[in-house]
Amino acid sequence: MSNHALFVLRSLAAATDADVTHAYLPNQLRFALELPPDGQSAAARAQALRGPLTALLESPRFLLEPLFSDDDPNESVFLVLAFPGVERTVPPEMLFAMAEELRIALHLTSCEPDLGADVFVDPEPQRLGTTESAVVDAMCWVAGDAPANKRWALDNLRVPQAWAISPLMGSGIKVAQPDTGITDHPEIQDANLRLADALNILEGGTNPLDPLHRSAANPGHGTATGSVLASGMNGQIVGAAPNAELIPIRCLDDVKVFDGTPVAKAIEHARKVGADVISMSLGGTPSRSVHKAIRKAVDADMIVVAAAGNCVGLVVWPAQYDDVIAVGGTNIQDQKWKGSSSGGAVAISAPAELVWRAERKSAADPPAQVSGGQGTSFATALTAGVAALWLAHFGRAAVQAQARARNVRVQELFRAALRQTARRPADWISGKLGAGIVDAAALLTLPLAQIAVGSRPRASDAEAFGQVLEAAQGPGTADPVFDWAAHGLEVASLVLADAKSGRDLSAGRREARAFDREASEGLIEAAQVSTDSRLAALALRARRPARQPPPPPPADPSSNERLIRKLGSQPGGVALSLESAQNNLAPRGRDALMESVQRRVDPVQRSGAAAEIGQIAAGIDQLHARGSAATLSLAQRVGLEALVKLTERPALTIVDRDGAQTLELDLRNPTADQLADLGEFQGLLLLALADIETRMVSVGRIDADGAHSGTGFVVAPDLVMTNRHVAETLAAPVPRATNPDRWLLTREASIDFSPLANDPARRFRVSEVVFAGPDPILGHRFDAAHLDLALLRVETSNAAGRALPPLLPLSQAVLGLQEPNLIVCGYPAAPQSFPTTPDGRVRMDVVERLRAIFGLRYGRKYLSPGRIEQTAGPISFDHDATTLPGNSGSCVMRLSDGIPVCGLHFAGLWLESNYAHSLLAVRDGGTAPLLAGLTWV
Repeated sequence: MSNHALFVLRSLAAATDADVTHAYLPNQLRFALELPPDGQSAAARAQALRGPLTALLESPRFLLEPLFSDDDPNESVFLVLAFPGVERTVPPEMLFAMAEELRIALHLTSCEPDLGADVFVDPEPQRLGTTESAVVDAMCWVAGDAPANKRWALDNLRVPQAWAISPLMGSGIKVAQPDTGITDHPEIQDANLRLADALNILEGGTNPLDPLHRSAANPGHGTATGSVLASGMNGQIVGAAPNAELIPIRCLDDVKVFDGTPVAKAIEHARKVGADVISMSLGGTPSRSVHKAIRKAVDADMIVVAAAGNCVGLVVWPAQYDDVIAVGGTNIQDQKWKGSSSGGAVAISAPAELVWRAERKSAADPPAQVSGGQGTSFATALTAGVAALWLAHFGRAAVQAQARARNVRVQELFRAALRQTARRPADWISGKLGAGIVDAAALLTLPLAQIAVGSRPRASDAEAFGQVLEAAQGPGTADPVFDWAAHGLEVASLVLADAKSGRDLSAGRREARAFDREASEGLIEAAQVSTDSRLAALALRARRPARQPPPPPPADPSSNERLIRKLGSQPGGVALSLESAQNNLAPRGRDALMESVQRRVDPVQRSGAAAEIGQIAAGIDQLHARGSAATLSLAQRVGLEALVKLTERPALTIVDRDGAQTLELDLRNPTADQLADLGEFQGLLLLALADIETRMVSVGRIDADGAHSGTGFVVAPDLVMTNRHVAETLAAPVPRATNPDRWLLTREASIDFSPLANDPARRFRVSEVVFAGPDPILGHRFDAAHLDLALLRVETSNAAGRALPPLLPLSQAVLGLQEPNLIVCGYPAAPQSFPTTPDGRVRMDVVERLRAIFGLRYGRKYLSPGRIEQTAGPISFDHDATTLPGNSGSCVMRLSDGIPVCGLHFAGLWLESNYAHSLLAVRDGGTAPLLAGLTWV
């Protein structure tokens, strides 16, 4: 692994654009190097390291510069190693493996990659309803309108009373805000902006403009939090400190701290321009450079507040550091906001649920829009504003003098005052959300001399990480000799990935894992010899399973036409008009559908949900009577979607029998019950069985480092077709994710054509990615127009002397709804999440149906019949065959003469639809020139 990691690192270094001299571009490959002290300046250390680094990388094409301009040469020195023009496209475990190579070869204390992964979530309504956001829906989002009183959060904190005590309202206090920057909005323009001290770390220069990138997870976030903190008295909302001076620092495109170096740079800038408060409405993994920057800020008597975190349960970093004041979230009833992280690291809480804020997420949004936002981001901004009120009221000089007299920093004096004056509701739970809720008026009336403050020794790395492991994995004994400097970031990233995947931390459950995250070999080796067994349990995790791209947005809930056409259709493949389909939902048609429900979705009945079945029947009657104008409840719509999707769409197991692959269900001698399970497809499958059996031998499971990544099928003597997002799990696009120049294999990849994908004699090595669609898929928003297709070159004969299976011909017949019947052949993987009900509960009807179809037999070859539903853009169509994540890259074949391949399956949405590319449309569109040279019939 280490040799391969070094090979990948050298390949990426060779792709560096030597003409670019900016080290902090978004999504850039970048590392923070920590060197032990030796008395030399950071600049001298950088100069001395260039030669060894050039020799190691076999290239001088890199940037190496000091991270901090005033590092003490008698302390650890931080340098930034960046590769301009090379995007961060390799998986996290490869980033950590490359960092380990650098650390060992260059004798570093630590080497931390900027990860760029998303952990800190500020839930927004447009995220709801997708598979990707199922955890966010259940754990975070609170439905409903914000309170009519736009100043309710200020009233909750008794800020107006504090203004009456101190009319300064934060005047003269400078608050720095590392965030996404600011945009044109009346509420932020009404703030007292100190643009002379602003900075744009990402693009360079001093203009902190947030470009509102469509691809960013949190466009406009800095504008929103800045308005809550410091908006003036003339707008729709008012900030907690309307007279404070706000210093916007653009250091993030999304609100996450995995890119530690630009955040560390932002904190340093805030200190150097003399900010009094730093408000950090962001969070993620730890960063040794960020931690050093925070300690330098706190030592300079700055107040640093940070968000406890959202939607992950655990308190995130930098709030997790004991140097920081971590802020949890509450609601208007003084209860916990459901998405707030909690735990012993939280010092105080403030409103986080439906807090009025400026809203502008794109240039097309109305420039003066305000709305209710959710997240500890807003609790943090409010608390930072209250810190400004406190400093302005007592005066910075007096506060600093009082802190020195107590032999503490201003940070500890303010923390103690916050906790001492906190408002504690009657049912407040100690140890979860801090001492209580911020009380600004009480804070300002507490004399400085009466603040009960004691010294707080800084926790060691073993103590700090031990607390996190206990919260995530239960009690244990922290290993005092484990090298946290080398491996702490990776340990924390795995813990947080698990937490975000839906782990119920409060119940101490261990089974929910972020299986798309693996541990690096370096961490595995270190964890295996550690005395803390929790580290081994974390590192020795299951290999990455099949992944799928982010799902498409849900269908428009106001549209009923699709439901009418599906429910009112008749077997046989004839497309019906909307009127005919609606007529078929008359009572006789409804009764036939309900008979199907009783027969096939029996688990719904067994769970005692007879009322849900009644809702389904009532929904059908509504659609019959009112057509597309029907008003369906959410329960009715969910039930009807389930009826469409969970019936008569079997997945047929493929097995080896008599030296050939065939269906486990013996269609040459089927029983009546077996035929009934095939529904409308029984006749077509019987007639096409011989042709089907000749095709499915050319479909195989693609594995990366032995783990299921997806499905592929042979399309040329040495080529296999799959999805680009499957290729992304085994190779990295270089030097950029979009329109890369080439692909670099980062894993050992193979394709196995046996039914169980466990036969070395039918396994073939993947040697390169020959072609892939130009746009990145994993981690990006769904777009049916993006070509999720890749061609992999494979060996034509393997070590067992076997030849690659025969190629599959592609259909050049135009797709249409007149001949909609199809089959999908692939390797479905066990789902890692399920759709949820509006109240956040798992849809057990879906679970039971999948159990009935697959049992626990995943990762093996299946054949699923279905129908084309509609086109989905210029190169894609919808189908309703039963698929799961491992089906990515499955071939979609027409149930017609010769069973040719017409499509490439690439995505799906629970109870909505599945998506496939029309290969003919892709060929004729010219976006994949190699397709023209394949075999077409």
